[in-house]
Amino acid sequence: MILQARTIGLLGVLMLALLMTACGFHLRGEVNIPPQLQTLTLSLDSGSAEFNRDLRIALAKAGINIVEGEPTADLYQLKVNPISSSDTVMARASDNDVTQVERRISAIYFIRDEQGKALWGPRTISTSIMLNNQDAEQSVKAAYNNEQMRRAGSLLANELLYDLNYAPL
Repeated sequence: MILQARTIGLLGVLMLALLMTACGFHLRGEVNIPPQLQTLTLSLDSGSAEFNRDLRIALAKAGINIVEGEPTADLYQLKVNPISSSDTVMARASDNDVTQVERRISAIYFIRDEQGKALWGPRTISTSIMLNNQDAEQSVKAAYNNEQMRRAGSLLANELLYDLNYAPL
């Protein structure tokens, strides 16, 4: 009886795995960039050197070659506009000091041809982070927030890379 229940359980898990595979489910880590985007030029106006570096690293890890210069007839440009952020207060202390903030950062990007015409975009990418200890000493708060923003820049770069998977070029 116990053996039969295990067999039924294993069959259920196997069926679920097969259904997920059949419907096209992929883990988020898989990146399938269209062939036309395997070589790009970059125009990064994000306003964040850390984000620019993280984006270059993410693109290189995905096998995308970055060429310096202007786009040509067979070479597209990835243009990233300035990063924006907005804060939402999530918690306050008994003395009404803010203790926790959710920061949402976002950017708009385009894939452009040599004439500057957008072939894909404008596309908005965004991520959010939770900033704790907002009632700490100012230097501690600033160091903590800077470190979290560096982490968020990396997350945003990965979001852009994942979004490129869907470019219909």
